[in-house]
Amino acid sequence: MHVERLHLKNYRNFNEIDIDLNRKLNIFIGNNAQGKTNLLESIFVSSIGKSFRFSKDENLITSDQDHSRVNVKFVRESDVKDIEIDFFKGSKKKIKINGLSLEKYSELVGLTNVVVFSPDSINLIKGSPVERRRYLNVELSQIKPNYKYLLTRYNKILIQRNNLIKKILENPKSKKMLPIWNEHLINTGTDIIMYRLDYLKRIGMLARKIHEEISGGTEILDATYKSNLGKINGLGKDDIKEIFYRKIEKSLEREIMRKSTLYGPHLDDIEILINGMDSKFYSSQGQKRTAALSLVMAEIDIIYEEKDDYPVLLLDDVLSELDNNRKNYLIRFTDKIQTIITSTDDTDLLNILREKNKKIFYVENGNIKQIME
Repeated sequence: MHVERLHLKNYRNFNEIDIDLNRKLNIFIGNNAQGKTNLLESIFVSSIGKSFRFSKDENLITSDQDHSRVNVKFVRESDVKDIEIDFFKGSKKKIKINGLSLEKYSELVGLTNVVVFSPDSINLIKGSPVERRRYLNVELSQIKPNYKYLLTRYNKILIQRNNLIKKILENPKSKKMLPIWNEHLINTGTDIIMYRLDYLKRIGMLARKIHEEISGGTEILDATYKSNLGKINGLGKDDIKEIFYRKIEKSLEREIMRKSTLYGPHLDDIEILINGMDSKFYSSQGQKRTAALSLVMAEIDIIYEEKDDYPVLLLDDVLSELDNNRKNYLIRFTDKIQTIITSTDDTDLLNILREKNKKIFYVENGNIKQIME
């Protein structure tokens, strides 16, 4: 799969651009704060429906406008996905695929596949559990359509259950409704956990091999699921449901006092170890960056296994932060996968990629000019 064309209108600092991309390698060069990351973000948005920068939809609209449009044409052999997303200030976005409107943005996820590696990717290691859960949710939603449905359902159940818990404090009779919502929470939550356990097992094995290769065999990476239900890795679905049920039953008084649900996948985390030590606290910046890179590269392999096709790889100004070993590992992917790179360091980058078939663009103040093909 590759992006053939990108059209933006009133998107962040771009008034309007329309560019055709090389099916293998595209390099966007320019100084900082010129719009390079915005370009990559727009491609990610067209695939996932949301920004990888935690931005609200309204932030994707040029400041003096009320509407913006992202139009990206994805091509896989004879299959074309022409994705058009319109963002509005004060109202919901509208999405079209090949001219047909989608009722829900969740229908968009998984139709195309995009993987991003940016300076913020290191937050997979050193960031909060929220960021690691978001990583799991985005990646699983791309490859497992049912996961997105379960996640949406779980979040609705969680809201309803939390509202009920708050009512119980004021009206104890409301407690009689709790078993129904407990059952919904446990069933849907356990399904989400099972998907996550399987994904972490797969990506953990792949990332371990990649990390070992990049580190020259000196470091061993382990990625495991850290549930607030306790030690559940290796357990079956029924056993996890039973543990979930017992935790919920015992925590009711505390939940009523805190007015929220205290157990479930909405509070879980990923534990990433390097040589048996928690990498969040006991690793250097270079080790954290290598671990994040290993996980991102493993995503590519999993998507290929699931979809029999490679995703589009977005590299946002990361090559300057990597040593030659990590750079070379990344560059190897450009032969088999469409890669879109942003950089401020054109000399070093062009030397590394001088033999590659590519298009090079210069970005300045929201304007783009192709300078080499």
